[in-house]
Formats: sequence, C-alpha cells, structure tokens
Amino acid sequence: MAGDPTNAGQWAGADVFIAPVGTAGPADLTTPWGVDWEVAGLLDGEEGFTWERDMDESEHYAWGGILVRKTRSKHKRTVKFVALEDNDVVFELANPGSSRTTTDGVTTSVVKVPQSADFAIGFELRDGDKVKRRWVDRATADVDGEVKENETDLTATSFLVTLYPEADGTLYTELSGTVV
Repeated sequence: MAGDPTNAGQWAGADVFIAPVGTAGPADLTTPWGVDWEVAGLLDGEEGFTWERDMDESEHYAWGGILVRKTRSKHKRTVKFVALEDNDVVFELANPGSSRTTTDGVTTSVVKVPQSADFAIGFELRDGDKVKRRWVDRATADVDGEVKENETDLTATSFLVTLYPEADGTLYTELSGTVV
C-alpha cells in the first residue's frame, strides 16, 4: 500500500473559539487557548467543519489559441459549522448587536436586526494524540438556513463564517501535529 494512513484525518473531537479581532492564537498544540477565547460549546460532529473556496478565474490566450496565463481574483474563503448549544457565544454569533442578560436564573434576550460584527475565530480538531489548530484574525458569521425547535431533534444553529485576509494576504494560521 502506498501512502501513510496516519496522515488521514478522522477527528474524534472539535471546538470552535471566538475572541475579539486581533487576539493572539495559541503558540503550540498543548497550551490552552487564551482567556479571551470563548468556546461555542457542543458542535454537530457529523456536519463537522466544511471549508469552501470561491474565486473568479480567467484564462488568457495568444493568437493561435495558445494558453499563456491564468489569473485569479475575488478569492473568498468560508467555513460552515453547526452549534448545538444555546449559550452566550452562540447567541452573539447568531444575533450580533443584540443583548442577553441572566438574573436569578432567568435569561432575557433582546434580539435586534443583526448588525455586522467582526471577531477572531479558532478551530481545534483532536483525535488521540493528533491535534490541529487554526485561527483567523478577522471573520464575520451569518446563520446559514433555518433554526428549528421541535420535540424530536436537537435545536441546531448552522453558521457560515466568512474569513477576511490580513494585510499580507494571510487567511488563517494553522498548527498541527502529534502531542507527546
């Protein structure tokens, strides 16, 4: 068999972290995420993280039909994930510009028309001693589809996160490897 099966990824655990724009990501694979990173809670593992690319490509030909160049523009990168908890982090992602307070066990949410809100986002995947951490300096989120509440399914909120590149074109930073 050609290849190395240990390079194939099937992830047993994952988390999403949210922080203010510009928050430093982790320095290694074992140190906990910094205090400004808040966890989004339980995620739908079957849906996982779906990373998508979109861009325009143009092919340029010389006389005689010879391809001489291909150019790319309007690059866009997104990631989808599904949150299963109704907590403050998920509420803020789904309802930017709204407020939520809890007093004596009663939570009051004032939901307003969503505003655009920038944040940093981090993703962590784990499988035994394998870990992959990615973080994005600036992103925005939109609820992707409907949120259904019923008696047979968990309430799930699907998010589509748009990544914005840094000034040097960096979309995200990734650390991956085996923890010993």
